[in-house]
Amino acid sequence: MVAVEAFPARELGNASFLLADQDHGVGLVVDPYRDVDGYLTRADALGIKLTHALDTHLHNDFATGRGELASEAGTAIGELDAGQDLAFGGATLRALHTPGHTPDHKSYLLVEDGRPQALFSGGAVMVGAIARTDLFGPHLAVHLALEALRTLQVRLRGLPDDLAIFPTHGSGSFCGTGGRSGHETTLGHERSTNPFFLTTEVMPFLARALNQQRFPAYYRDMAGINSVGPALLGRRPAPPRKLSASDVDWLMAEGAAVVDVRRGRDYDRGHIPGSYSIGLDGPFSAWVGWLIPRGRPIVLAGGTDSQHADAQRQLHRIGFDSIAGALDGGMDAWQSSGRTKSTFETKDVEDMAEWILSAEPMTVVDTRDEHEWAAGHVPGAVHLYVPDVPYRAGEIPSEAPVAVHCASGYRAGIAASLLEQAGLTRIIHVNGQYSDWDRLHLAEVHP
Repeated sequence: MVAVEAFPARELGNASFLLADQDHGVGLVVDPYRDVDGYLTRADALGIKLTHALDTHLHNDFATGRGELASEAGTAIGELDAGQDLAFGGATLRALHTPGHTPDHKSYLLVEDGRPQALFSGGAVMVGAIARTDLFGPHLAVHLALEALRTLQVRLRGLPDDLAIFPTHGSGSFCGTGGRSGHETTLGHERSTNPFFLTTEVMPFLARALNQQRFPAYYRDMAGINSVGPALLGRRPAPPRKLSASDVDWLMAEGAAVVDVRRGRDYDRGHIPGSYSIGLDGPFSAWVGWLIPRGRPIVLAGGTDSQHADAQRQLHRIGFDSIAGALDGGMDAWQSSGRTKSTFETKDVEDMAEWILSAEPMTVVDTRDEHEWAAGHVPGAVHLYVPDVPYRAGEIPSEAPVAVHCASGYRAGIAASLLEQAGLTRIIHVNGQYSDWDRLHLAEVHP
């Protein structure tokens, strides 16, 4: 019997899957990340040999680990063509052509004792959604959306309702179209609840599939990297090099980006001037990849050794390997070296309500995406989605305080650091849920 174990990458909203047949001593990985030590350690514990690594599609959001597993475990690196079967222990894995998210997308059907048991669906079926169809550009978006419709209504038609579905993309993935959290469902549940299954007419389906938020800038070259294969890291890459405050100063002068990995509130209390606030408590790698060009040296700061190692791992997953090192000793080391720190004011929405009602001069900056803004916003606020801040910060008046908010405080913290880089000085980082603005009757809602 084949057991399935998920390996989530929460910062990406993804999961990869280890399939283990202990009776036959073999295992394989579907959609592996580039950091492969977790799979290898688990395989050793189960007493199995990893024989294959398969990708469901050419990924735009992370670097494939197939080459890494071939190097470290000797897994086969060949592709399965659509319709081809792979004998795996006592089971069979069949490649199904399920285009939509990408033109050549495949899902893998696990068959045991002649009966379909599970489908590893990549982005063809998500929990409550499908993966987006516009990553290859607007010229293919409609065609791929139509292919996604055919996949749901025709290509998967003959599969049973009780079939387990294990999607790679999940809620929180910029590759997704929304949906619910989780990386396991059944085909029957999705057929009865997933709006993309329930939308069978072409025009409503296209309207739903193509009305998506923007995606991170690093996606543009990720498919090219995966088509040739990223550089090999080895099973356990060395941790980030420890840097002194003077090292960090010099690297910044040479053009390195300093990324502070702490929570926003901790960053607000004191940080390296000109650094980025991108905490590990959110989609860290996606925002680094959106805001910092690939190849620019990155210095990690603010965290513990283990947090810096985690940050490096997450960056390796998206093919960002130019990690110059990490500040040793945190902000204490920075300040004890005699260097200055910057601070932001931190306020909750309740505090902002008093300020707004007092009519004192202030600019409110809403850093949510276009869909969120259109659904409702604070009257008089300036809309600057986070990726636009570096290019439009000059539109913000510098005479009055600038209060930066989003839906939770995470993106607002990133945007606040970008505004500081642009030269603004009195910045207020607003924490709390966007619903708090509505609760206090300070937001307009647009149904």
